[in-house]
Amino acid sequence: MKAAPGDFARASRHSRRRFLAGALAAAAAPQFIPASAMGLNGFMAPSERITIGMLGVGNRGTSSMQSMAPLPDHQVVAIADCRRERALLAQQQANGVYAERLGKEVYKGCEIYNDFRDLIARNDIDAVWGCVPDHWHAIVYSRVIESGKDLYGEKPVTRWIADGIKVRNAVRKFGCVFQTGTQQRSQRQFRHACELARNGYLGKVHTVEVGAPGGTSYPVEPPCDPPAGFDYDMWTGPAPFIPFDKKRCEWLAMYMISHYCAGFITNWGVHHLDIAGWGCPEVFEKPFEIEGKGELPAEGMTDTWMTWTMQLKWESGLKMTYSNIDNPAASGCKFIGDEGWVRADRSGIWAEPASLVDVRMKSQDKRLHASPDFENPYTGHTADFFRSIRTRQDPISPVEDGHAASTLGNVSDIALRLGRKLKWDPTQDRFPDDDEANTMLSRAARSPWSV
Repeated sequence: MKAAPGDFARASRHSRRRFLAGALAAAAAPQFIPASAMGLNGFMAPSERITIGMLGVGNRGTSSMQSMAPLPDHQVVAIADCRRERALLAQQQANGVYAERLGKEVYKGCEIYNDFRDLIARNDIDAVWGCVPDHWHAIVYSRVIESGKDLYGEKPVTRWIADGIKVRNAVRKFGCVFQTGTQQRSQRQFRHACELARNGYLGKVHTVEVGAPGGTSYPVEPPCDPPAGFDYDMWTGPAPFIPFDKKRCEWLAMYMISHYCAGFITNWGVHHLDIAGWGCPEVFEKPFEIEGKGELPAEGMTDTWMTWTMQLKWESGLKMTYSNIDNPAASGCKFIGDEGWVRADRSGIWAEPASLVDVRMKSQDKRLHASPDFENPYTGHTADFFRSIRTRQDPISPVEDGHAASTLGNVSDIALRLGRKLKWDPTQDRFPDDDEANTMLSRAARSPWSV
């Protein structure tokens, strides 16, 4: 039988890290590493570190590097970013972490690239961090997966639903460990809220309310030349090529332009939509009807939803309201049952009766996957990913859930753009008997890029 792409690379890496089947695989979490595996200054022996390649080192990429810095069992060895200035700063950041650990004034162990394909081609990299803009996710993630590397993929999993289906299927085909960057699962209050909902402490859950930040508009900017060292053609990639300006590639404007992102209805909303499905699996698994209303910017360069209010209904009678914050849903995710309710947000957890917040789960209760406990949820989420790389078990945010949460946001966007009620069937990954809606599951990519 012909070997699948990435088989030989995977075999080489697994051979290099055979310790995973031994003492380290038995470790409870990456921060509890057996002393026999450690080198000087608590820095893992080079042959046993998880080697990391970073794709994209803007706000999210550099924050990810800071979050993984407290963990001793990895090393960032490569960075790819089409903005050279960012790549150089992140390279300095990475080398500084390892210089400090090794007690050296200077350490040079991290290479930089303009083209992400050069990084992926390296056989000495075990896992890749995908922190590129949303419109790049499907192309970058699929190539990482096919190379045999493991992947931490920022959310949403993809810009387009059809591409997310391909990425989800590829993860299983190639045996990739994929951690979706929905780090709220690594915060205790969200896990507790979901365990209350799953184990009947609220009675029968009949309503879910999800609230996420709304959108922002930006005026049109005059075209200008990209700054030196910025490969704008590479940044644009599969999206339509539009003359460069000073705003469209920057946070926050790029999240509000539909060529690059579906807007906060998906990009930010995916966090709380993910919690909805974690606490109430029917949200991810069963067909539903969806309708709503929203407001787009009246003018400017941005064209994604400023406000929205969606109503979702399942055959069982379950209902969900999904809106921008206070329109009407409060920030976070709220599960409402016939005996009580619980709401979790990044700032805390609330319930009625209030005693639910302090409930201790019983031995027979369904317990959810728990990340290693760190004050910073990104660090806990990262530690969970490293643990999964070693054990080859699914992480706390597997690709199926990441894709399902992303799909809820994208289906909301499609329903608003068509201006009518839709039916979505996650078992078929499509809108049943609705050709017009199904044409919006994908969009042609600019040559030569494809998933």
